[in-house]
Amino acid sequence: MNTRMIAKPAKSALKNRTAMPMSPAMQAAMFKVANVAANLSRKDEAARKAIADTVEEWITWLSDDHADAVEEFYYEICMLASAGNRNKIAKHSLMPKGLLDRVEEDLKAQKEEAEREAAKVQSKDDGKGGNAAVAAV
Repeated sequence: MNTRMIAKPAKSALKNRTAMPMSPAMQAAMFKVANVAANLSRKDEAARKAIADTVEEWITWLSDDHADAVEEFYYEICMLASAGNRNKIAKHSLMPKGLLDRVEEDLKAQKEEAEREAAKVQSKDDGKGGNAAVAAV
């Protein structure tokens, strides 16, 4: 067998590849890609700020005549948020008082229900495994 086909490439070949200078056209292309990424990031940040400002205005408008809608909005947002974000949302000035307790209770109930379902599935799997072993003997 030819040893040339199974030998590893020389490390110097790998080093030379990374040290290869970029052509001016390649540099220009890299700068264009970086600028596009930066512009997209700025546009995304501006869009997030616009949404946040609009939602705050909407909640303020709703709180006058539709307090139940505001409470439902905060409830749904808090149910979806991570624990850290939920605590930050709870500090918002328009968040209804006592809602965080309701959210925490509901999340705890959901967790307990999921644990019961998992235990039920596990017990079914354990039961099936025992019967399959007996049938195979």
